[in-house]
Order: sequence, then C-alpha cells, then structure tokens
Amino acid sequence: MRIQHLPLLAFAACLLVSATACEKASRVPSVPDSSFEFDLGGLDLGAPDMFAFPDATVDTCTEAGGTIGDACSGPASCDDGCFCNGTERCEASVCVAGSTPCTDTVACTEAACLEETNTCFQMPQHELCTDGDACNGMEVCDPDPLVGGCRASAPLYCNDESACTVDECDVAEGCTYIVRDLDADGFTDGRCGGEDCDDDPRFGRMIYPGATENCTNRRDDDCDGQRDYNDASCIPMNDTCGALAVALPGAGTYSGSTRTLRNNYALACGGGTGPDAVFTFTLTEPHDVRVTASGAGGGAIAVRSLAQCATGPELKCNASTAPSALIRSLAAGSYAIIVKTTTEGAFDLNLRITDATTIPAVDQCGPGTFDISAGGTFTGMFEEVEDDYTIACNMGRDSFKDAAYRFTITSPKDVTIVGGTTGMWTPTSYLSLTTDCASSTASLSCVGDTAPRIRRRSLPAGTYYVLLESSDTTSAGWTLTASITDPLPPAAGDTCVSPIDITTAAGSAPASMLDLDGSASCLMGSSGYRDAYFTFNLTTVRDVELTTTTSGFSDIVALQTSCGSAGTELRCRNTSGSGTQLFRSLPAGRYYVMVATQSAGGSVGASIRTLPPTPIPPNDTCAGASVLAPPVAVVSGTLIDFEDDAPSGTCGGGGEGDAFYRFTLTTSKQVTASATRVGGSGQEILVLRRDSCTGTQVSCGTGDPTAGIDTLLTAGTYFLQVEQQVWGGAPADFNLRVFFTDP
Repeated sequence: MRIQHLPLLAFAACLLVSATACEKASRVPSVPDSSFEFDLGGLDLGAPDMFAFPDATVDTCTEAGGTIGDACSGPASCDDGCFCNGTERCEASVCVAGSTPCTDTVACTEAACLEETNTCFQMPQHELCTDGDACNGMEVCDPDPLVGGCRASAPLYCNDESACTVDECDVAEGCTYIVRDLDADGFTDGRCGGEDCDDDPRFGRMIYPGATENCTNRRDDDCDGQRDYNDASCIPMNDTCGALAVALPGAGTYSGSTRTLRNNYALACGGGTGPDAVFTFTLTEPHDVRVTASGAGGGAIAVRSLAQCATGPELKCNASTAPSALIRSLAAGSYAIIVKTTTEGAFDLNLRITDATTIPAVDQCGPGTFDISAGGTFTGMFEEVEDDYTIACNMGRDSFKDAAYRFTITSPKDVTIVGGTTGMWTPTSYLSLTTDCASSTASLSCVGDTAPRIRRRSLPAGTYYVLLESSDTTSAGWTLTASITDPLPPAAGDTCVSPIDITTAAGSAPASMLDLDGSASCLMGSSGYRDAYFTFNLTTVRDVELTTTTSGFSDIVALQTSCGSAGTELRCRNTSGSGTQLFRSLPAGRYYVMVATQSAGGSVGASIRTLPPTPIPPNDTCAGASVLAPPVAVVSGTLIDFEDDAPSGTCGGGGEGDAFYRFTLTTSKQVTASATRVGGSGQEILVLRRDSCTGTQVSCGTGDPTAGIDTLLTAGTYFLQVEQQVWGGAPADFNLRVFFTDP
C-alpha cells in the first residue's frame, strides 16, 4: 500500500473533493483545524455560529487516488493510504476506486470526512432548518446521527426597558425599537424628546405642532403652549345675549374669554367695568346649580333667566377673584350666565348641576330666614351656607360665606347682638344689622372685631336681619347671641333716639354714658368704640364748619342725612382729639353727626358755625375731573375739604378726600406722574385708572411726601386720583406733574 501524507495547509485540497477522491460535501470548511467557524449572517438571528471537531492527527495520505489504474495483484497493492476516498479494489488486475466511507444520516447535515483522523462526521446546514421568521428564534441543526435534526431555539426578547420606544419584532429584521408616536400623527412624543405635546391616541391624533387650534376642547392643539382662548388665534364671539351667546350642553368645564369683547352689562354685585361674555344652559327639572369662573384674575359671575338676560335681575351674583355662585333648587327653564372680567382675558367656566336641595334657613334673607326674635344663642357651620351678600363694613373683601338671621319687633326694643367665628386662629368677624341684606346702604350698624358687638337702643318696630361672616375662609362655624329687651331711657346723645341738637349751641355727652349703637363707613368697628349723636338743621344752603372734640386719639366723625346709617354719609373721616371740617354748600335739611371714640373718659362734644355757601371744587368729583393735556401738565391742587368719592387704590389709603384728573391718549405713551404734598403730614397716594374713576386700576403709587407712577399706556382715556392718608391729621395742598413721552 502506498503511504500518502497530507500536510495541514493542504487539507483543503484533500478534505472535500469529488466522489473519486475523498469528499462528498459541496461546502468546504474555511480552515482544516480542530474547529470550524460558519458565518450565519443569512440565517435566523440568535443561533450559535461555532461547531467543534476532533483534534488533528498525522496522516499517511500523500496522494489521494494515486493508485487508481495501477496493475495489482490484490487489494493491498491498491491501497493509497487515504481514508476519505474509500478502500481501493483490485479488479481484473487493475486498481479501481472504492466507495465513500461516509454517509449522510441526518436530513439537515452534509456528510464530511476528516482525513487526518480517518473519521466521518455530519456537517450541520442550519439554513435548511430556518422557517423565515426571525421572531421565533433561530432554528438550528443537531448533527447527532441518532437523534439529530432541526431544533427550535428561544424566541427573541424585544424589550429595551424604555417607555419611550415601541418595541416590536419584524419577521425579517428581528427586534425593532421605534420612538413612541402612539397617536400616529407623524410627531413623536414630546416627553421622549419629540415635538408632540399630546401623544394620547384617544385625543391627540389632531394635536401636533402646526395643527389648527380648537378653541373649545381644553387642549393645546398646535403645541404652542397656549390652549383654547389663551391662543391668539381664538377669538370669542359670545359678546351679548341672544344668538351670539354660547349654549352649554350641560354640566362640565368650558373654556371662555373676554378678549376683544365689550362691557355690555352692569351686574348688581359689581365686578368692575371690564368686558363680559354670555353663556346659556337649560334645565328640564329643578336642580342645584353652581357656576364658577376661574383664571380670569377677578371680576364677577351672574345667573339670570334667559328671558331677562340683558336686563336682569340676577338670580345670583358674586364678585371676587374667582367668582362663584350657587342657586339651590333652580326651577326648570333656560338661563343665562354672564362672566365679567376686570381685564380682557381667558377663563375656565365650570357648570355643576346636582340634585336639588332646600335653602338652609340661615343661608339667605327672606321670610324663611331663621327667626331669633325670642333671643338666645345660636350656632352654625359655614359649610351649610354660601356667599350671598356684601357686608357694609367688609366691602373690600369677597368670597366669604355669610350666615343670616331675622327678628321682628312690634315696638321699640333695646337690641344687643354679639357674634364670633372659629378658624385656624381667632379671626376678625363682621356683624351687620340691616333692613335689606342685598343693599349695603341699608345697613344700620356694622362692626368688625374678633367678637363684634352691636347695640341699638330703642330700635323702632320692624323686621331686621343680621348678617355674620368671617375674614378667614377656613372658618368652620359661628356663634351668635341676641338679646332683645324692653328699652331703657338712653342718655342724651347716646343714640339716634336722643341726638343732641347743636343748631344754635354746642353740645356734649359724657363718654362713660355712651355705647356703640350706629355705623360709619370709615369705622371698621370694634367693641372698644362708643359713639355720640348730634343733629343740626339748615333752612338755606350754607357752608358748615363742624368742630368735634374727644379725649381720645383715634376717633371717627361722620356726617349723615339719616341718623346712624352709613349709607347716607356725606363724609366720614378719621380724627384725633379736636378737629374742624368744612362742608361746602350743604342744602337745607336736617343732618346728623356721629362721633365715635375709643376713650371711656372725658366727654364727646360737637358744634357748628354756618357761613355763606361757596362752590364745591369741580374736580372733587369724577364728573368734574380736571383735564391734563400732553406733553407736560403741571398743576397745583388741594384736598382740603374734599370728599371721599372713589375707592382708594391697592397701595393703601381709604376714607380720605380725593381729587380727580383725566387725560386722553390717541397713541401709546410713557406716562410719568408725581404728586407731592405741600405742608401737612402723611402718605401721598396716586391712583391711575382706565375709563372711569372706578374703572380698572392700572397703577398705584404712594410715598411721603411724593407718590409716583411711571408706566407705558396704550391709547384710551385715563383718570388720576390724588389722595392723602393723614391718620387723623388735616389734608393739605399738593403739586401734580405729569409727563407724556413717546415709548
């Protein structure tokens, strides 16, 4: 037999050759070594790519098939020393090729022969096992001749643990990770670095950058950070009652705005002179209805019957920073909601419709209001009532719930009422005695204190109401005590029953004999105050110089046309000790002077001196406001004997005389104004409002002795109000300077 040796580097030529040599397989390993690597890039993903084979040995095969055709005398003389090409035979004295020693017994393999170890093995052909689906894992070929064949492997796990991708498996590509676009609008989720501000597939398909803003769906459709009427592209049309009013389908929260709308309707509860928007709704049966406007920065909300939408009256009205109104057991019918904002702007309107409930007997004034005519102590919880009324001595506050009581007397009685509320601390409570809860001018007495007390001696026969509210919105409940007894003779000057006449001579009353019986607008109320009453009569128009004296240091002097009624005041001033005031051109009639002091000693006195009438300065009222002309206005003014005609600004003051000036701008201007007090003492106050003396405040400045304002104004009409906070002293003259410059 011929000895044949094949070096390892020549193994590729000998390992897998034609059937006449030493190979059968058509796929040749890349290296004839102890292991073979196979590139599986075209197969299913996830399969192993390595198969191990026996160690190589020294072989005697040097020339495969080298004996074929040689003369022979037997098989041994034909052996070429090679295993893989089979055993050569001697036929007819000639050497012929033998049959292959290796057979393929597994369907997914190809037979292979390793010459170096004279062994046969099965070469796995994994591509024969693939099912074309990468997602169920790589199918592999097991070459075991006894149990081998195609076997499945684990399916792919396509999860990158990121909430910002949609994880899927493609049968051809395997795992894919696509940045989230759940609503399939072509914009990826903004929370994952994309541009879509709403990727919710339930709502966001029409929401993406550049989309058209839907003004009523309460979503930011174009992803510019402004939803509904906050977006400049949304212009409200519900300016008036009628066809333009927005009909609400039922309970819910709706977007609204007063931008570009006008001030069409005056509301009984106030709310300023800003623009208003109109909505409507219909009830098919009685329900409790609550309407709330939030986000507008203040104003008012009112409910009217639809038939009286433009004229009123209001079924309910509330003015506050977030106005809200509740109407219990509102009958079936159609109604209008008017939302007024202090300035143009967007708001959210919430309409709640719930089961009808009865009005608690302590919630509103009327025939069914809780009766305390027999006197006693009464308690209640604020969760049972709503904010229905404005209390006279709490005019600057809103959104505080109030409790109401009623009593009727058939003859004059001494009435004493004490109230109090509970909260996170001991809050100030406001107590009002009135004949009409809806009118602040009908209040007979109003006191604010931690335990407010009202005492009225010989109160005339009639029906009266008591209102109580807290300055603390967290207050849980209240206590009210009422004493109604037969009258005792009052001391002279102690009550409106026995005012001291000072028409021709001065009068006085001992402070120790006085009690607090009445009310005045600049008397915020305190159980520590006591008041005296004086009266005088004029037969013709006269100037009146009123002088009052007390032993105190923080006093109140009010001139009224109806005794003890703050709603009939001509003036209310804070004084200290002795003081003199001039009232110009008082018409003929009877007048009452209320002097309140915190001093329990000494006496309270008053006297008058009448003089020929002098004209009231025109700019003492808003109607007579002096005109300021650009570009520079410099004027000298006075507040001596001026009345308090308009509310003070947010920067302080209150209860003092005010002077008015107005100017009109046709274009935007930078306006710089200063008011400097000349003489006297106290804070100077300068208030700038738009459209009227009670219109929307634009700016407010205060200082001693100079108050200043510097602001950019658009075209329009503006009013300047000059006021001084003198803390019991006398008002003084002032110099006003206003400069108008281009921005």
